[in-house]
Amino acid sequence: MYSVNVPVPGAVRRLAASLEPDLAGFASIRDRHTLVVKRLDGRDLNDLHRIRERLRPALRGVAPFEVRVTGVDAFENPPLGDAPVVYLAVEAVTGSASETGDGGDSDVGTDPLLALHDRLVREFGAIEGLEESDYVSHVTLARGWDGVGDPTDVVERLRERDFDDVRWTVDELGIWTREYKEIAARVPLRG
Repeated sequence: MYSVNVPVPGAVRRLAASLEPDLAGFASIRDRHTLVVKRLDGRDLNDLHRIRERLRPALRGVAPFEVRVTGVDAFENPPLGDAPVVYLAVEAVTGSASETGDGGDSDVGTDPLLALHDRLVREFGAIEGLEESDYVSHVTLARGWDGVGDPTDVVERLRERDFDDVRWTVDELGIWTREYKEIAARVPLRG
């Protein structure tokens, strides 16, 4: 299975690594980090070349834009897999905009990351239960709880953590392969 992801810079990977001691009680801690924009599923989406060739025209008119990490949060009841899922919340920087070139579904003030997700859902279809209107842009840190007691206190401490501002420009997307847990191809955003 593939997904379309935003590669994250070293600053995000360092931030995630700095939080690892607080994640010790979780069943699974991610050691490779990306921001999933769109999951791809289905027989016609199992060929990297076909995905890349469909992605290029779908991204026409999408300009690079700036995003930032806003904090740590958690999905208490994720639609799939073990709970909770602890993540770095990511949003577009205010004033950052992406011109979509498709009639204005993204203008200044609209989160270009959410607009990008919506555009890719229109192109590739939604995966039921995961990609309806409640898409949350994030970088997963850990999931499931193997620690002693209830994870609520740990999640709250993580939510209250202060850290330096982490921003970066989204200027390309990567096609992530779940099998090898890496980006297998990159597609630039050109605007």
